[in-house]
Amino acid sequence: MEIKQLNRPPKDLVERFRSVSTCTISDILDRMEFLGVIFGLSPVKEGTVLVGPAVTVKQVSGSFGTYSMEDYPISQVIDYVKPGDVLVFDNGGMQISSWGGLVSVAAKAKGIEGVVIDGGCRDADQIVGINFPVFSRHITPTTCKTRVKILEINGIIQCCGIRIKPGDIIVADQTGIVVVPQEKANDILEKAKEDQTKEEHFIQGLKEGKKFNEMQKIIGLL
Repeated sequence: MEIKQLNRPPKDLVERFRSVSTCTISDILDRMEFLGVIFGLSPVKEGTVLVGPAVTVKQVSGSFGTYSMEDYPISQVIDYVKPGDVLVFDNGGMQISSWGGLVSVAAKAKGIEGVVIDGGCRDADQIVGINFPVFSRHITPTTCKTRVKILEINGIIQCCGIRIKPGDIIVADQTGIVVVPQEKANDILEKAKEDQTKEEHFIQGLKEGKKFNEMQKIIGLL
């Protein structure tokens, strides 16, 4: 398993994205012509949210017995990540668990923000019970043991067809998951805050009795 260098974005920048919805970020990504909306993943627990820099994990899978236990050093992954990080697994959408209950307990105790998996997870009841944020393509009892090999940490991966670089900011809420390119994060955040202010004025106008099309003309939003 190769571990590459990770340059995390400033913590204060990451934290400011907590007040921005994925819908607002998606609109900004459209205007900037970035593909950053992840389709096909669902939260193990409804209503789960997370915000944090991506630690990317590239995996490869095979049938039972293909790999050794040493090929899946998940304890090293947990030891490597820092509080606030989001683990993003690229297992090519396979219906094999990349994550489960015991590692969720360890990750939560360490302060890891959450996990996003283009693949599967198991122990859903346990994950829900400890309220640890996990988004995955599949929920399956099938273990990763001798089926999955970790190739690389902090390489460029694909998650449901979306390119993710280590240190990109992952934002997930009730609506979905978006990827904020680290190099454009400040610009995206500024534009998102501007859109939020416009939407707040739009809502206030509606509450004051103005018509929808009237507010559209005034605000220029939607």
